[in-house]
Amino acid sequence: MPQAKYWNVLNTSFLVGTLVLALILVPWRILVVRPMWGELLVFATMTFLVGTAISGGYHRLFSHRAYKASWPVRFFFLCVGAAAFENSALKWSSDHRIHHQHVDTDQDPYEIAKGFWYAHWTWAMEAKDLPITGVADLEKDPLIRWQHRNHFLIGAVVSLIPVGIGLATGNVWGYLVWGLLLRIVVNHHSTFLINSAAHAFGSRPYTDTNTARDNWLLAPLTYGEGYHNFHHLWQWDYRNGALWYQWDSTKWLLNVLAWFGLVSGFRRVSAAAMERARLRMEEKRLRERLALASPAVATPMRLRLEAARLKLDQALASLHERHEAWQQKKVAWKAKGQARAEAWREAKAEWRATLAQHRLELRAAWAEWRAARTEVRMALVFA
Repeated sequence: MPQAKYWNVLNTSFLVGTLVLALILVPWRILVVRPMWGELLVFATMTFLVGTAISGGYHRLFSHRAYKASWPVRFFFLCVGAAAFENSALKWSSDHRIHHQHVDTDQDPYEIAKGFWYAHWTWAMEAKDLPITGVADLEKDPLIRWQHRNHFLIGAVVSLIPVGIGLATGNVWGYLVWGLLLRIVVNHHSTFLINSAAHAFGSRPYTDTNTARDNWLLAPLTYGEGYHNFHHLWQWDYRNGALWYQWDSTKWLLNVLAWFGLVSGFRRVSAAAMERARLRMEEKRLRERLALASPAVATPMRLRLEAARLKLDQALASLHERHEAWQQKKVAWKAKGQARAEAWREAKAEWRATLAQHRLELRAAWAEWRAARTEVRMALVFA
């Protein structure tokens, strides 16, 4: 007999109530009074700031320690993030670390196998008390402890900023509907989309060991959090959209803050590691297709594919190791104070020559891989 579900009255009332009110009051406001530019500007600004505080603060900084931030940045993310009304940074990070540790299992707080809407938001409405665990590092931070004790009050103060603007301009209703009510709903569901849509729709270019997917459509809606397959494999990377053309507004903001010295210590996976993971997935999918072909076609193609992939994998690893060795040499030379010497210029010239050779090898390996891939696909067509 299925176990009866019990609901958290406060969470359910708040999540459902704000959505219902927004669905009623926003159309009413549009029909009765045309939205003013000030209302829309405050709505957009508050939505972006609160969403970014969740993405850059709650998620990448506190949950995954993907970079280091000065206390003003931590303070800002903690205060503004509280206005999302998604609990304290400590509790949010605890739940999220459990999700990564136990993704797609019964211990996952928002397991997608239990249904899209369960992962999206009904998990937060259930009357279950997930303990705060695995966040001993965060509990050492007095700012995080302060926010944990007062997050609802802090969130209320920040959330009422639009109402204060409304009082000052004589337009309380307009700013309340757009800048407070609709903003809360949009921030909630942009976060929830990562738990639901990013585990249900999209591609898995790097790993298929979990349900997380890359979805470029989600990225602009979630402040760059749409590349979830990448994130679940390298959760400690400060980026989510790691490639230059992928939308990641949080990454861009963090880069700007780094220019001013407010954040530092960005952790990132190497391009070579990303390519190697992508190649393994591509080879796996081609092997799955080859399994349907006759042995006479499949066996030589499988060997050809494996040899090409191994050669490319070794070339990528060699290039990566060369880059790492050069970075270590730069640090060592800088520590010794010899960066201005003639030996430095000779070492740099030698490094460039070696790097050029590695790039030639990599180019040849890529060409061999493409040829093998094309040969496999052609063999499958005519098999």
